[in-house]
Amino acid sequence: MERMPQDAGQERVMAAAKQILKSLAVSKNAADDMMHFLSTFDPRLHPLSSPEAAEEEASGSGADDDDLEEEEEIAAAEEVIIRCESSSMTSGVFSDYLYAVDDAIAASGRSARAAAAVHAAMPRLEEEARALLSSSPSLRRLSVSSDDLGDATTTPDASPRHGNGHGTLSPTAAASVGAVAARMLRAGYGPELAQVYVAARRDALADSVALLGVEAVAIEEVLRMEWTALDQRMRRWSHAVRAVVRTLLAAERQLCDEVFAADEGLGHECFADVARACVLQLLAFADAVAVSPRATEKLYRTLGMYEALADVQPDLEALFSDDDGAREFFASEASSAVQQLGSTVRHTIEEFSQAIHGEASRRPVHGGDIHPMARYVLNYCGLLADCRGALDAVLGDAGGLDDASSDGRGAASTPSACCIRELLTLLLRNIDDKSRLYDDAGLRNIFLMNNLYYVVQKVRESPSLRELVGDDWLRRYRGQIRQYETGYLRASWAAVLSQLRRDDGAAARPPAGHRAPSGPSAKSFNAVFQELYRTQTAWKVADAQLREELRIAVSERLIPAYRAFLGQGTRHPARHVKWSLDDLECYMLDFFEGVQKFVRW
Repeated sequence: MERMPQDAGQERVMAAAKQILKSLAVSKNAADDMMHFLSTFDPRLHPLSSPEAAEEEASGSGADDDDLEEEEEIAAAEEVIIRCESSSMTSGVFSDYLYAVDDAIAASGRSARAAAAVHAAMPRLEEEARALLSSSPSLRRLSVSSDDLGDATTTPDASPRHGNGHGTLSPTAAASVGAVAARMLRAGYGPELAQVYVAARRDALADSVALLGVEAVAIEEVLRMEWTALDQRMRRWSHAVRAVVRTLLAAERQLCDEVFAADEGLGHECFADVARACVLQLLAFADAVAVSPRATEKLYRTLGMYEALADVQPDLEALFSDDDGAREFFASEASSAVQQLGSTVRHTIEEFSQAIHGEASRRPVHGGDIHPMARYVLNYCGLLADCRGALDAVLGDAGGLDDASSDGRGAASTPSACCIRELLTLLLRNIDDKSRLYDDAGLRNIFLMNNLYYVVQKVRESPSLRELVGDDWLRRYRGQIRQYETGYLRASWAAVLSQLRRDDGAAARPPAGHRAPSGPSAKSFNAVFQELYRTQTAWKVADAQLREELRIAVSERLIPAYRAFLGQGTRHPARHVKWSLDDLECYMLDFFEGVQKFVRW
């Protein structure tokens, strides 16, 4: 038998193998196993693999390359996170850290290793957020001393939704905390971020409020507080409540909106939590003042607190415009405090009116001077007039003074105007009653004139008081002052002039063929004038202009009569005529100074 050539045998083997492959094509796994077995005999059998197997082999190789690249990125991110876990970071390192966190977050859904890296990064992000949120390099700009406050109760206008930049956070710190917050929210760590944010910003806000001079104080402490200390706290509070709402809380709202831009609902909750303690602290002090014992000296400060809180209440509610629950809560709390302060003001005014009416001291003021009650009442009337807008609101006026009508006599008819006029009327009635404590009719008129003149001058000098009481009121009482002056002249000088005039009232002149005035009439004048000088130098007319007007009124009557009296001549001028005209004019300069003197012989 003739042997086949070697090449022909190999070709037959290849043909048999192809036939076997075709028969095995129905089972991919069987074909692969067979080809792997045959390839051990001849490497040329490798290309006999099916097209589908070739494609899967190529795809698997590409996927392995992608997985390897992702694993390398995760490893690099993990290495940065671990390296920075306990070391301080510069701005450049901080940026690398955030990028590493970004890579870990992106892969955390597919890789347990990446998810673990994200979890490991969160404590450091919380620490950075806490440090950034607690940084307050510009807090001192909000501090205020008692000298800075004065009696002013206004601050520059500020939108309730826009503070001064980021308030007490620098722009760099605000941007950094925003970057940290974005990663924490994206990683699903919103509750942890909220906890850090609220704790840090609540403390920072409390520090800012403390720098404004407002500290938490228990109601029992307010009730026991001396007036000087309470007065300062009330004054600071009226200033601080505007600064807190329009500057601090507005800045906090802006910062919160930016930090929680990816989760507005969570941001609204955080802002309400941050603001709650601060606002309730302010309102608690207002409530404590409202329930403390009422006193007239507290009236102006309490009205100032009412005005300040009522002024910022719309701004406070606007800060929570996107959170119905928080807005209703804060609106209710603020409204309650405003109502309590208003009620306290109304009751204090009622008690003030009763105190004026019932002031029953029976000791006359020395020299007919201005009664302390007049100064006291006018002082508070002036303060109330300066707050007439708030006073109108407290007393129930629906509109402001711009819409006020007139009562037809030049006076406003607002509740504040009626209140002021009533207080002044009660004062003048009480002054009239106290004038009866003086036995001397002249001194009684001096007392009435002093006090009414003081009231009229205070009203004239205060534009707000003058607007409220009206010009007709002023004219009426200026006329009353002239009546008191006439009453004084009649009561004090009629007896003196009677010594210098005839019974018919004309100046005494010696008619032809008659003798000059007798010595006894001159001596009588001397005695009466000496007594008037002794008593009325001790009388007090406080206002320099009124004092000079009175001296002129006396001189206009006395000097001409005395000149005529001297013109009569006398047989014994040295014995009976003690003073020249110049002497009398000089003596008149000592009248109404409040210092008793005696005639110099």
